[in-house]
Amino acid sequence: MKKLNLSLVALAVAGSFAMPAQAAVLLGAKAGADAWYADAKVNDVRADDTNVQGSYYAAFEHFIPLVPNAKIRYTGVNSKGETTPKVEFTQYDLIAYYEILDNDLISFDIGLNLQKFDGCFGNNDFDEWQPAVYSDVRLGIPATPVSLFGTFSFGSYDDTSTVDAEAGVLFTLGLVAADLNFKAGYRVQDYDFAYFNTPGKFYNDGFFGGVEFNF
Repeated sequence: MKKLNLSLVALAVAGSFAMPAQAAVLLGAKAGADAWYADAKVNDVRADDTNVQGSYYAAFEHFIPLVPNAKIRYTGVNSKGETTPKVEFTQYDLIAYYEILDNDLISFDIGLNLQKFDGCFGNNDFDEWQPAVYSDVRLGIPATPVSLFGTFSFGSYDDTSTVDAEAGVLFTLGLVAADLNFKAGYRVQDYDFAYFNTPGKFYNDGFFGGVEFNF
């Protein structure tokens, strides 16, 4: 609980610094989809079940000071290894964030992520919410359409901990009404669910590729 309270204080401070960056944006939106080639470990045992998992997201940004921007992301997760328990769940990330920096060389967002998990872990069904701290960074390479990005969510509450992180490269193609971004990178989920009487450790990682429209 202390960790969550500290996160809320940090977010409030960040919001006050973010006001000039927020004011520089009128209205904006982005939407994207990723295909993730992931392989899981369940309770520290590798499942060896690499499969394609989908992730979709949309974000909306505005000019109103102190009111955070909004982002939602959906990820479908499944693992059906021969020697590991079946794990299958949907994850919704409901994110409120502020822009701390936003220019051609660097953009930096920070906020809170309310994660919604709904599915099964072995013989246990679960439907739970978890709070997490969220950050997103993009670094542009001067004189090129290439940039580096990283997105990170970390939560620790009521004996459950969640880490969801990705990093990669983005190539931007400027269109008339929007930017079309091609993405490639690596994503890791490292979860320790404390919802069951049995261990609930889940680790999922692999490369992904995707596209994003930035309006």
